[in-house]
Amino acid sequence: MKKVCLKKATCFILALLMLFSSVFLYPISANASDSTNYINIMHKISTARPNFPIRYNFSLDKTSDIYFDLRINERTTVGLTILNQRDEVAIKSDTLPSTDPHWQYKADSGIYQNTHTMHLPAGNYILEMNFEAEVNYDLSVSRIPDSAKLNYSKLTITKGFTQQLKVDGGTIKSCSSSKKSVATVSSKGKITAKKTGKTKINVKLTNGKTLTCNVTVKSNKYSAKKISISDTLYNSYDMKAYSASFDSKGNLVVKFIVANNSYGQLKSIPNFKITVKDSKKKVVASYKKSSYSVNVKSYSDKSYTVTIPKSALKKSKNKIDLRTSTITVSGKAANATL
Repeated sequence: MKKVCLKKATCFILALLMLFSSVFLYPISANASDSTNYINIMHKISTARPNFPIRYNFSLDKTSDIYFDLRINERTTVGLTILNQRDEVAIKSDTLPSTDPHWQYKADSGIYQNTHTMHLPAGNYILEMNFEAEVNYDLSVSRIPDSAKLNYSKLTITKGFTQQLKVDGGTIKSCSSSKKSVATVSSKGKITAKKTGKTKINVKLTNGKTLTCNVTVKSNKYSAKKISISDTLYNSYDMKAYSASFDSKGNLVVKFIVANNSYGQLKSIPNFKITVKDSKKKVVASYKKSSYSVNVKSYSDKSYTVTIPKSALKKSKNKIDLRTSTITVSGKAANATL
């Protein structure tokens, strides 16, 4: 009978190990994007009884941010308490409720995953975990490296748009802007551009360090170098947009150059088309005409303006970042009139 029980227990443990090994994923963190560089403190796989504290000892030789990656086979509330080894007095306590939206369910394996961070000074500690239900768990505890850096040290943002700052190797505690009139920043690092100008975004980490991102806010305008006949192939013509902006009514005004590097006057452009694409290469505005009238003398260039009505825009003007867009002006071969 003892051999049978021992065999069953061994099979259970092996099955548990295989289960968690097969579903192991890199930890997920909103504030630390490169968790594969974390320094491992402990990795435990076991079974927890309801409301029965589980304890593990660990030590820190310096003040650190600690990263917890917990995976369980049933969603439940988990209490995490840090105690001093010397007197077993609790110095920090957090709870991961079963209703916490950060629990991520892996449908292919039936595993729930949650991550958590704590800031602790150097010392010898006891990690105490308390589960409200009987579960199998896989726990990884790591130290986040001190070599933290922002995903951007300098950033240019268009007025009215946002950009997200993230920390590689650290956890954001708070953020501030030196000029809130130019750009504001949320506690989680989301920058909102208010008006043209420059500001510094200071990101304070839980380990006490402060990182800085220099931000420049520019107007929502498209700007490119103008072309001339010297940029155009001989005996042909070319077109290029050099400016675009929204007028007071929300229409998109595009200015472009027609360069005629051929003998004869250019009077029309067949199959004329203007296409505006955002930074993700998606078309946000377009203008078409079977024939666009021009009047460009031989070996010369001339500027034209097209207004694309706001009704033709595929997005609201507040969602079209012209500064980072690309604008192409095209047409079929046109014969110059002598």
